Amino acid sequence: MNRCLRAVLWCLAMACLSGCQSVAYYTQAAVGQSALLWHSRPIDEVIRDPKTSDPLRDRLRFVQSVRDYAESALFLPATGSYRRFTDIGRDFILWSVVAAEEFSTEPKLFCHPITGCVAYQGYFDRADALAFSEGLESAGYETAVCPVAAYSTLGWFADPVVSSVLHYSDTQVAELIFHELAHELLFITGDTTFNESFATFVARAGVEQWLTDSGRTASLEDFKVDAARNDKAVNLTRDTRLALGELYARSITQADMRLQKEIMLGELAERYRKMRNENRVSNWDGWFEEGLNNAKLASVGSYHDDIDLFAGLFEKADRDFEVFYLAVRALAASRNDTQD
Repeated sequence: MNRCLRAVLWCLAMACLSGCQSVAYYTQAAVGQSALLWHSRPIDEVIRDPKTSDPLRDRLRFVQSVRDYAESALFLPATGSYRRFTDIGRDFILWSVVAAEEFSTEPKLFCHPITGCVAYQGYFDRADALAFSEGLESAGYETAVCPVAAYSTLGWFADPVVSSVLHYSDTQVAELIFHELAHELLFITGDTTFNESFATFVARAGVEQWLTDSGRTASLEDFKVDAARNDKAVNLTRDTRLALGELYARSITQADMRLQKEIMLGELAERYRKMRNENRVSNWDGWFEEGLNNAKLASVGSYHDDIDLFAGLFEKADRDFEVFYLAVRALAASRNDTQD
């Protein structure tokens, strides 16, 4: 069956399973996914095309080398993902909406067939994402609309590399590919934090090994420094999120809670500015300038809260990826048994 037709039928089938109110969402997903696949071409074909510019040809060869490394050295899935290329003509592939109640640090869950309940909902059109966000806000939720560089269809389709990420640094491209392939390797239905933290950890550990094996010592040191700075920014938001959770559990008036929340978010922004001026954290200036709320803090947590868990398992596996994956699968099975 044509891959684009398959995308349409799959997404529309999900709409029927989910109810009439979801038809609009799944229709835009079907159209967006189909367009992504329809316009994709095998990377080898693009490289051979005489119309392809030399810079694009070189970048796609680099993608191929990273994809091959992911399979041979990191034991990530040997699927058709990242073997094709799509020029999307925009800066981001889609926009993700995260929501949380005014006095909750937990993200609202959006439930779908196959993936289960996840802490975000994606749209191929930014206007659609903003409209959905506005609807949630009118219902009393705080929201965050975040641009997304790439996403995984969990092996249902051959995910292409898109034009918007090719200007990223070598380490960023490798990190992105490793992250998305990790989702194809393992995905627990209904556990966003487990899934995203696992993929984030695999991407970071994978990049470190890739840089080591490539003999890029200077790049490896730069990557570790950048990762440490990013961790400090993540920890800043985590500390505030935990403090807010304690605040929301107190028996005080909503007015007092709202005031203290505003103070705490202001203090977070001030701590970030101080550390940023001292070059101790990554550049999250744009993220902070857009304002802070529960949804934004929750979106960070989903990608990082379980990283220490996976780091511990990786060390116990003597940094052997195959042994590590077995340990993670065992942990995932135990979580599923607990949920059942």
